[in-house]
Amino acid sequence: MTFMLGVQFANAQQFYRVKADVSIKDKLSNGSYRLTVGKVYYDKTSLKVIYKLTFPQKETIIIKDTTLYKITKDSVLVQSVLASNEFSIFHLALSGKLADYGLNSGNVAKIYKISKVEKDKDGRVITTWSVVEKQLMKTLGKIKMANVNKKLDAIAFYDAQDKLLSQQFFKEYSNYNGVEFPKQVTQISINTDGTQNIQQTTYKNIIIDQEDENESYNYPIPTITKPKQSAKSPK
Repeated sequence: MTFMLGVQFANAQQFYRVKADVSIKDKLSNGSYRLTVGKVYYDKTSLKVIYKLTFPQKETIIIKDTTLYKITKDSVLVQSVLASNEFSIFHLALSGKLADYGLNSGNVAKIYKISKVEKDKDGRVITTWSVVEKQLMKTLGKIKMANVNKKLDAIAFYDAQDKLLSQQFFKEYSNYNGVEFPKQVTQISINTDGTQNIQQTTYKNIIIDQEDENESYNYPIPTITKPKQSAKSPK
């Protein structure tokens, strides 16, 4: 795949699993803070993310398709999430598509095309992706990303009116058996009133293609029917 100023990305080996210790620090727009700690499992073949959390309480979160299941000892909560797991950091890293956030492959390649490439004062390659699908131009906005040494450093999402919606920053990359994975991801979500929610996720003890703990990767989805409500998934 050719991407940005002629940089060549080699075909990725077929990696399929990732596990990590995860720590999620949230700073909410009301000034409050929240800490979540546990482990995360992702299996690319099942497209299922499993969070086995230990703090602030013991619970399991399953994200499959656009549905989130929050399982505690006494209850199961079902919510809707906006993004599919194919655009999670886990799937993109395992697939070798994190460098361009998967915008240059699959059905998404029919929606976005590169409209501008430049370098900033720090030498980062800044690429602007614009919507080319006419039916979506009134609902989706551009995406800008910054790359350093062929790795995704930052990405920004805009609405159709060119208003910034959110940003993500990817830091402290390490190579794990051929998979480039950032150990720190910071997401800034901008609310309609201009306030911000900041989420910083730290990954440690990252394991690629783990062959055991199948019961965690294949954690069963509970069979219940409850009204869905919108929610953001942890990254």
